[in-house]
Amino acid sequence: MLALWIVLAVLLVIIYIIMTSIMVIFERDKPRNIIIWSSVFLITQFIGYIIYFCSRMSVYNKKKALNKKIREDEIYFNLISNKLNLNPIETNETLYKFNNRAFNTCLNSNSKFEMFDSLDNYIKSLINDISVAKTSVLIELSQVNLGDFIDLKNAIINKAKENVLVKFVYDLHISRKTKKELKLAGVKIYKFNKHNPLGRLYSNLRNMISIDGKIIYSGSLDFTSKQKKSKFEKSYLYLRFEGDVVQSMNVSLYQDVVFAGGKYIEYPEVEKSKFNETKIQFASNEINSDIELLIINAICLAKKSIQLQLEQFVPTKSITSLLRYAINSNIEVRLMIPMRSNRYTKYFASRAYTKELALFGASVYLYDGYIRFNAITIDDNHVLTGSYIIDREHINSTLQNVVIIEDKSAVDYYNNIFNKCIDNSYKVNNAKYLLLREKIFKSLV
Repeated sequence: MLALWIVLAVLLVIIYIIMTSIMVIFERDKPRNIIIWSSVFLITQFIGYIIYFCSRMSVYNKKKALNKKIREDEIYFNLISNKLNLNPIETNETLYKFNNRAFNTCLNSNSKFEMFDSLDNYIKSLINDISVAKTSVLIELSQVNLGDFIDLKNAIINKAKENVLVKFVYDLHISRKTKKELKLAGVKIYKFNKHNPLGRLYSNLRNMISIDGKIIYSGSLDFTSKQKKSKFEKSYLYLRFEGDVVQSMNVSLYQDVVFAGGKYIEYPEVEKSKFNETKIQFASNEINSDIELLIINAICLAKKSIQLQLEQFVPTKSITSLLRYAINSNIEVRLMIPMRSNRYTKYFASRAYTKELALFGASVYLYDGYIRFNAITIDDNHVLTGSYIIDREHINSTLQNVVIIEDKSAVDYYNNIFNKCIDNSYKVNNAKYLLLREKIFKSLV
């Protein structure tokens, strides 16, 4: 690959030399002016090539590091396997037919979950759990700025000062001030993958917080000032887990922290769960496994309804085709995306794809605010949520997770959120024509 770039660079130099010579010979302008302007164009071109080359090499190095992580995860899994008691249960439902090796998961029963649609209630619950932590607090977030979450930051700092193991892994961004404050308190902070290219390709978007290895918070947990300060309405969905499913989630989280920090972490002893039976499956992908397959499988199992509430909707051809097929099979499809987004390119592309789906008969809503989670319900039986994103560029190239919950109360809770959001949404009735900017950004992505 490097040799190819060198050959192309040499050919470009030769072409510029030939063109400059021709201009000097045949043009009547001063040769000095021609040479100066030609050199300016040459340097400008090379700067662009250098930037592109560095970004592509960074992507390559990041992917290479994640391939190395797969081998390290296998070693860590073997070291802690004697402590695991995942209590997998057998089922004939094909939605759960994903093996441990592909998604580092199994179907668990005897789990407890709690859902939050309020940021304040979620923060309050998280602070309470952190304040009583005895052994460890492991935090894995893609980007964070705790400047507007003072109470949460103080809870983390206090635990670190009490000599509780506190490790913080981020991937995309953390503010310098927050990083400095946490480090001074004794928090171990690591960047997940140091080979960080422009954009989110091959990033870690899992977003989980584990407390004493017994409680885990999951969802789109990015703590940034934009989501709190914005004057527009915001829709949230956060989850808190206890019981058997926490083990599956802990394995993935501990592997990520060990990879980022480069040091072995003792896996916590597992206690027998005392909760009532609730079927929950946690699936975390690597770059060689496929979250898209899980979502496709869920859509294929739908018999009555499919409901999607997403931060963005830039689907692959397979997902688009299956949703169209579901509509043609008289399956009710409802889709909601936000009208507010920090990623303008993906926002207008999402609008284009949702309008196309509306033309086929789906009920499409544009929420006048921010949607801070992703959730899919199938036949009012299952909820698929987590940190995944429906984005054809990232769905199979970033580290994400999906939580499948088979529980009527979870479905009802989420349906209540969706119906509340409809009151502040615009239904797409005239989807026949796409705006010019929607067409442009759709073609770009």
